[in-house]
Amino acid sequence: MSASNEATLGVVLDATAAPAEVTVDGERLSVIGHVWEPSTELVGLDGAGAVWSYSPGRGGRVLMNSSVDALRRFLDLFGEFFRAADDPPPATYTAEEMAEKLAAFRRGEIKPAVRGPDDRGARVERLKKALSAVDRPAVEAGWWSLVLEQVDDGIL
Repeated sequence: MSASNEATLGVVLDATAAPAEVTVDGERLSVIGHVWEPSTELVGLDGAGAVWSYSPGRGGRVLMNSSVDALRRFLDLFGEFFRAADDPPPATYTAEEMAEKLAAFRRGEIKPAVRGPDDRGARVERLKKALSAVDRPAVEAGWWSLVLEQVDDGIL
């Protein structure tokens, strides 16, 4: 497992994360990554293959997913959710290209793009349904329930 190029929700999966193991609630977890920074929240794998969040400062652990594959799928689904709301990337034009576009616009050859409203509520429901299909207990677990609460509140 290598470091993730994208840190959806700050989750970075990296098998080279230090420390290699931590003991939490009497169980050893193999550290497979972190959330935002290794010093604040680690992502660990237990002996049964479940993925846990562990904050060294907070102590204790919170279930994330039933497996690494489920965690990866959750992160993919959240990435898709966030990308669906994004505007197209900005374009760069030379002064000449922009002058040509402006002239074409004035002649009526180019129409402004009309973007429909973002049906965020429907996107949220589709996301929740997809997450539940992958790993229903994780949707109700502490880590993801907090994230989904933030999605419901429009924070994320």
